[in-house]
Amino acid sequence: MIRLQTALSAALLLLLSMPILLSGCATMGPGIEKPTISVTDLQLQEVKALEAIFMLELRVMNPNDFPLDIRGINCDLKLDGKRFATGLSDIRQEVPPFGTATVPVTVYASMFDMVSSVIQMLQDVDQQRGPAQPLHYELAGKVRLGNHGGTRSVPFLSEGEINLGGRNH
Repeated sequence: MIRLQTALSAALLLLLSMPILLSGCATMGPGIEKPTISVTDLQLQEVKALEAIFMLELRVMNPNDFPLDIRGINCDLKLDGKRFATGLSDIRQEVPPFGTATVPVTVYASMFDMVSSVIQMLQDVDQQRGPAQPLHYELAGKVRLGNHGGTRSVPFLSEGEINLGGRNH
């Protein structure tokens, strides 16, 4: 009987102290503002029978007043709404407070996806009979941050246009 009362008292004490414990966890360390991530370059590295390998360079902008410790990035790149390439990087890099850094990410594109995209672009250009329209790109993924003793995964989305005639937006 005494053990049951002790167990009930311990459970009641734990239940009553949960709000205090949870609020303490929520305030451990400063809040992290999401970094802004954008595409700065895309270079063909290698072509194989069934895939092409590209080096995608991303700019990471840190809006925080403390450095961000990048532990890795994974992403998917779409061109005109069609999946083009996917990739990841286990790079470890620090982005200074209110600063930027470029991060290389290796992405892999299926030759089947690339060929179907090129055929569609050629058909679109042929139907327009004019200068090539810019390609819309969408880059979505997650950046892994390792600040303050833990690892946090932060999603990102970046969009823009690639002008095949020269200038990118």
